Amino acid sequence: MKKVLIMPVLAAVLVAAACGEDGPTGEDTTASVRFFNATTGMTGSGGFTTDGQFAAGSALAYGQSTQSCATVDAGSASFGFGAADAGGTALSGAALATLDDQTMTAGGDVTVVAAGPAAGPTLFLLDNTFPGPLATNQAAVRFVNLAPEAPLLFNVFLGVLGSGGTMAAPNIAVGAPTGYATVTSGSNAFTILNGHNIVISGNAATLVLPAGSVNTVAIVPGATAGSYQLVNIPRCS
Repeated sequence: MKKVLIMPVLAAVLVAAACGEDGPTGEDTTASVRFFNATTGMTGSGGFTTDGQFAAGSALAYGQSTQSCATVDAGSASFGFGAADAGGTALSGAALATLDDQTMTAGGDVTVVAAGPAAGPTLFLLDNTFPGPLATNQAAVRFVNLAPEAPLLFNVFLGVLGSGGTMAAPNIAVGAPTGYATVTSGSNAFTILNGHNIVISGNAATLVLPAGSVNTVAIVPGATAGSYQLVNIPRCS
């Protein structure tokens, strides 16, 4: 009789343990990572590695981010970037840039960016934490300068110059995101300046920001020399 009573209890414990894949309490023990390629002058795609292993789906053309986010164990992680092979499954040679010993927080949301010329790119890690909350008709937006080959300090104006608005962030240094600004969701016009000179405006600086979204907008080199464009990099959650 004792065996009959003990075995169901043991089975229940084993089932509970099997279901708790993230640990005994079911808490998340990983961070989410999206990759973005903003390097210029690379023939073909660039790819990313995490702790020396190629990140699946990270073979990206210029201006592209991964469609889905990778998971990385909490703790220390290192990232690399280089030219991807023809199949998009590995680097074709040694990494051109590395970012070592980065602290990954359980439940964290980050973007790893490669920027600059392909001959000498630089990796940046952007923490996408947003304190919130947002109202049902609001979105959060911040900007990051990912054009290290051009020694420009960009200024971001929320709105159209001469039609009202506010200066959101002056003198944005490369790789250092601005703080988040809360705006009304939907179509939003911005103006990007270098000093008093307008760099991006009009349709090229108008973005549709969905309600409840948290957006990181990168300022990157455009298709022609001396031009720039905006690319919205979605966060993982």
